[in-house]
Amino acid sequence: MFFWLFALTTIGFGESVGADPTNDDSPKHVRILTIGNSFTNNATRYLDEITEAAGHKLTHKSLTIGGSPLELHAAKALAFEKDRSDRSAFYSKGESLQQALQSEDWDFVTIQQLSVRSHDVETYRPYAAQLADIIHRYAPQAKLLVHQTWAYRSDDPRFRSSRKSNGGPTTQQAMYEGLSDAYRTIAAELSASRIPVGDAFWIADNDPKFGYRAAEDFDAGKLEYPELPAQTHSLHTGYRWNNRDGKRTLGMDGHHANLAGEYLGACVWFEGLFAESAVGNEYVPEKLEPEYAAFLQTVAHKAAQQGGDVVRGIPAEPKTVKDPSPQRYQFRVRASEIDSRTGEYPAIGFVSGSDEKPADLEFASVDTRVAPKGKLAIWLMGHNGGLFERWNEYGIHAIGVSYARGWFGKLAPPQPSDAYARGRIRLEAATGLDFSDELDLMPPDGAAERARQLLLWLSKENPQGNWQQFLADGGSRLRWDKIIMTGASHGSTTAARFAKHQRVDRVVMLCGPRDQDQDWQSLPSATPANRFFGFTHVLDGGWTGDHYCRSWEMLGMNAFGPIVDVDSTTPPYENSRSLITAADVGGDAGRAHGSVTPGRSSPKNEDGGLKFDPVWRYLYTHPVDEVGVATEEDPGCQRVHVKYD
Repeated sequence: MFFWLFALTTIGFGESVGADPTNDDSPKHVRILTIGNSFTNNATRYLDEITEAAGHKLTHKSLTIGGSPLELHAAKALAFEKDRSDRSAFYSKGESLQQALQSEDWDFVTIQQLSVRSHDVETYRPYAAQLADIIHRYAPQAKLLVHQTWAYRSDDPRFRSSRKSNGGPTTQQAMYEGLSDAYRTIAAELSASRIPVGDAFWIADNDPKFGYRAAEDFDAGKLEYPELPAQTHSLHTGYRWNNRDGKRTLGMDGHHANLAGEYLGACVWFEGLFAESAVGNEYVPEKLEPEYAAFLQTVAHKAAQQGGDVVRGIPAEPKTVKDPSPQRYQFRVRASEIDSRTGEYPAIGFVSGSDEKPADLEFASVDTRVAPKGKLAIWLMGHNGGLFERWNEYGIHAIGVSYARGWFGKLAPPQPSDAYARGRIRLEAATGLDFSDELDLMPPDGAAERARQLLLWLSKENPQGNWQQFLADGGSRLRWDKIIMTGASHGSTTAARFAKHQRVDRVVMLCGPRDQDQDWQSLPSATPANRFFGFTHVLDGGWTGDHYCRSWEMLGMNAFGPIVDVDSTTPPYENSRSLITAADVGGDAGRAHGSVTPGRSSPKNEDGGLKFDPVWRYLYTHPVDEVGVATEEDPGCQRVHVKYD
């Protein structure tokens, strides 16, 4: 192992803006996507008005279904993953969760449990984790929040002795304590933050002056419309008259929030989303007494300030550590050295090796002399020092991980079992999760987890490299929206398959992807199609065999420009995603295959520099929103190479 490092303090993960609201009075724009039921609707009823009164802006999209538990939302999302034409996967406005996640660069996404199940943490599992996985895959920039709902009113019929046999909590306090424990537990499991509305309700309900006191000794049968039992300072709908077939009947809703409860909930949400006190906010609903509204604002502030897992504004980018001696840092370390959980898989040649002959080396580099772009390239293939050096020159951090790539030629031969078999193997190699029956990896051996472990190690060993910016939620996950997935040949194919599953900043595929006997390339993608870039030589067997052109079209790259010959075109290459070259490689197809990566096979200019330097800079730094003119698919590109029964 070799590296240079200076003894500087590591910046902690998860720092947030607005811990002291007085530090920043500038207008903020917060974007939230809420997933829940009527309790989410209740708690956000007045959020727009409170936000506007504070001089800020809110973009809010809601995916709510009345009476829906986490299980229902997870089922809809999983149905969409399985079959995107399944109508059960869509919400009332015709949008799936995945589509909603891709519709905006959300700052926060919220989930909540159905109130009647909220006290039982087992009802959250595995559905909360399933939703979290999909949220992080399709909106990696968003912070996940759990909306802690509230206990029912103390005189709710569910707490009466006749209902005590149902196994649920028998008092408001028992319900509050149960849901509090459950929400805190799930927030910790998901590395999420809470919106503590339930805490605020409990504080308000137990206040000596403003707390709700249930009416006693009244005879409902003697009440006449519109008379109601006393319910001053109730936060819940409570008693109300219903009109059924022209007949007035006294009803009771101790579950949902009334105007006061909705206002309290919105104040808590405002505090958490904007990291600003609700105390003194000028918006108060017309029918809410000013003194009581001021009390509710104070309660919201108190609830939002207690608990280490409470959200406090949009997570800030980790503070940049200034390097007192700017330079280019290079690292080489064994995966098994930084993570003892790594395993070996001799059947596919995926082993750790020995100290004398390590087979699990991982690489990283950064140049602190160059203005950083805030992007990380993850390389899938054998180490290429020339590429790493160039990425650092562009201001891009770089790592290369040891991952399962020796399976090719050993699994799914001579023809895969179906048109997605190799894709499943690639996805398991990238994630370490169980996607394929032919490969049995553990999560620590997937490329994604090895990348996370390497970044955790780098954050400690080289704080001046500011590696922590690519980690989120206390280092529990990667900020995939800042990550460029890239590789050559076999590695470019796996990079593309992973990007279909996980949204990333961009994908750069050098001499690839292939898998001409597979159809995963046309699957719906978490990463938008304009973020896929490809580059190959026309003598490469993957090009002459119509493998690359097939994959490029199935990935939808032709919608962002024609195939452009870099030999006769200058940057930005018509803003295209599909680049080719016919540079002189002596007619050698093997050399052509390796020519599009820096190295001995790559052609040189007259001055001795590598001919494709402008191409690599374009591929890794060209703005993804600048696209070329869409072109039709090439009828000469063979699309069917293998037929399955």
